[in-house]
Amino acid sequence: MKLQKFFQNPRNRKALLATAGSIAAAGIGTYLYASLVEARRYRLDSLRVDTGSVENDELDEDDEPLRLRILHLSDLHLCEPESHKINFLRKATEAPYDLIFITGDIFEGYSGIPYASQIISRPPRLGAYAVLGNHDYFEYNMLHRTVGRVIRKLRSPSKMRDVTPMIEALEAQGIHVLRNSSVSMPQEKLHIVGIDYPGISDAELNRLVGAADKDHLILTLMHVPDRLERLQKAGVHMAFGGHTHGGQVRVPLWGPIIKNADLPRHEVSGLIWRGGTAIHVSRGVSADPRTNFRLFCPPHGSVIEVCHRSP
Repeated sequence: MKLQKFFQNPRNRKALLATAGSIAAAGIGTYLYASLVEARRYRLDSLRVDTGSVENDELDEDDEPLRLRILHLSDLHLCEPESHKINFLRKATEAPYDLIFITGDIFEGYSGIPYASQIISRPPRLGAYAVLGNHDYFEYNMLHRTVGRVIRKLRSPSKMRDVTPMIEALEAQGIHVLRNSSVSMPQEKLHIVGIDYPGISDAELNRLVGAADKDHLILTLMHVPDRLERLQKAGVHMAFGGHTHGGQVRVPLWGPIIKNADLPRHEVSGLIWRGGTAIHVSRGVSADPRTNFRLFCPPHGSVIEVCHRSP
């Protein structure tokens, strides 16, 4: 009865409509900002990471550590049409780097393959390396993106995509794709391991890492940052991952609403550690174009200065 009287009052109806309109306007405004503004506010962050036995810069000339300047990119989600994202990638890769790493979800589909030639402006000194992610292997629909968040068996399509054209396009541009494989550079005392999606067995990881010489810096690329403790056990000095997008939508003082990885909220992006192993989890450059909106979590690439001293 009281509720009926409330709605019969013209002032109450007007106030209710005004409140509903304000909420709707705020929601629409937030979505437009998140999808059209913040999702395009690309940043290039910088950080330094000391690995191995490096404790300070006071080293003898004969004991100089290995120093590498690495650009870490992830989750490009390239598809037609592209413009502002390509502009960011071209500018970000103009600087001189020792290495460029791309940690998965490079393409959103075959329409993104022509953009492979525009990812890197300036070839890095020691090469560019990449691993593939779930969006490279699978074509997702909105059922997977929505209901799949709740019902795990609906999270991914049943059929994997043929990634051969993607790999060929990347390799043609000098971007070497590592699929549960490794590459050693004895002259640089460097060993790089690439973990293919969806993952790798502990035995295979140990075999790939074990192929490195004792004094080599061991770097590992992966898409999904999970089971991180095994990287430490295998002897990896630093790993690079993506997939989480940093949560895309973050609540101040709380963190990401959706983690998209088996990690604590404060570890969904940035530099984290497992013992002496450093892991850099990228917020990524983009996302599935149907859900590419961000709030308090702008897209980025990272310039990482790695300083490593062998024991």
